[in-house]
Amino acid sequence: MAKFNFPLACLLAIFISNTCFSQNDSSQNNNSAAPNYSATPPSMWEIGIHSGVFSDFSDINIQPGFGVGGHLRKAIDYVFSIRGEGFFGQLNAEDTQNGESQTTFFAISFQLLASINNLKWNSVGTRKVNLYALGGLGINNFKVEVNPKKIFNPNLKRVPYKIQTDAEVGAGIAFRISDRFNIGVESKMMIPFGNKADKLDGLDQDDNDVLNYSSVRLNFNIGNKEKLSEPLYWVNPMDVIMNDISELKKRSTLDFTDEDDDGVIDLIDQELSTPEGAAVDTRGVTLDSDEDGVPDYKDSEPYSPPGYSVDENGVSKAFTTPEGKRYATEEDVQRIVDDALSNFKTAGGGGSSSLADWFLPMIHFRVDSYAIREADYGHLANIANVLKSNPGIQVVVLGYTDKTASTPYNDLLSYNRAKAAVDHLVKIHHIPRNRLILNYGGEKDALVPTTGSSLMNRRVEFKVATGQELDMAAPKGAKTFSGNKDAGY
Repeated sequence: MAKFNFPLACLLAIFISNTCFSQNDSSQNNNSAAPNYSATPPSMWEIGIHSGVFSDFSDINIQPGFGVGGHLRKAIDYVFSIRGEGFFGQLNAEDTQNGESQTTFFAISFQLLASINNLKWNSVGTRKVNLYALGGLGINNFKVEVNPKKIFNPNLKRVPYKIQTDAEVGAGIAFRISDRFNIGVESKMMIPFGNKADKLDGLDQDDNDVLNYSSVRLNFNIGNKEKLSEPLYWVNPMDVIMNDISELKKRSTLDFTDEDDDGVIDLIDQELSTPEGAAVDTRGVTLDSDEDGVPDYKDSEPYSPPGYSVDENGVSKAFTTPEGKRYATEEDVQRIVDDALSNFKTAGGGGSSSLADWFLPMIHFRVDSYAIREADYGHLANIANVLKSNPGIQVVVLGYTDKTASTPYNDLLSYNRAKAAVDHLVKIHHIPRNRLILNYGGEKDALVPTTGSSLMNRRVEFKVATGQELDMAAPKGAKTFSGNKDAGY
């Protein structure tokens, strides 16, 4: 039966728990209900290389050797971070009582680091020094070669590659050079476990060997610094709070003063001396509804027809005698209306458009839908009223789409939108079907010149028929499509 390796089990438990912690943290960040602000902002990773002195407290006289390696480190919060590290080192023994040997050592370890000086929060600004302690578990693989010509103790033996676990403890200090680079000095002890723990020097005397590695480290921060902060062990936890407080202090005090009493506060009022009682727009500027140069509060005709000159009272000169001596009477206005109506031709007459064209709104649709929105029920009711008030006309119902799908898909969708509008007028407002002419144009005749999603382009238009239009048949081929834009639909 295989022996239970307690240190190795601990190492695997730490690795699995850290993986779950990272996944939970990511899921929380993706939760739509999570707050927009975090006390621990996303931060960069640290990658580093190191080299230094490798030594062994063992049963024989071992000369210090060398070690090299690399690591990857990520902050969990302002104090704690995790680090994965790889290491290679060699030791040489020259013991006049036992003999000569050489130990080759490989290790992979996972460590938890605590930034001690980040427990102090009463200073503001990026840390210049990072003092930390560490603890962790590792897996190592080593072998011992002995010099057969210089073996003075028969118990000094060659050891082939052996795998074992070890615990690590240590401390270090790093100095910030820039927001991308820092230099550190670190020393750590590696304490092996198991029945091979005393064979690192080739001599087994029931007294575990203990390794030491003191190194100089070159560390680099990687990541987009426009989106990520420096690793949090360099960041003072108070910075987030103090920066927010500073930003709030810089903001102007909201002043609700409204000197001209026009309903728009002075802070956003573009006309601070509006006359008393004058109507204004949302900018606080006096209204001139017909844009004739005479503000509404002085305008005797606030809605003058466009394109005509007005007098000092804002009244249009559109209906005057050639001598300019009189304005149009009620009879003149009635005559003009009657003349316009007499020129009106129904759909069967093949003539021009009518006054009804002025009052036919368009309706709009949600993305990839031909369901009538409740917001457009009123528009369709107005169109029905025009048709009922003008029994001699027909109306062309034109369906359109935006340009976010394929042409065949958009043709069918625009047909369905026009058909939905026709069905609504027939079923809800009881308009005879023969008074409605169904046409569609797919993604043609876009109102907004864009290839993306556009509410204005997802529409059905209505216009009075001239007598030349006919119902268009449904698009040939499939009656329905499924899929997405990347699939061609």
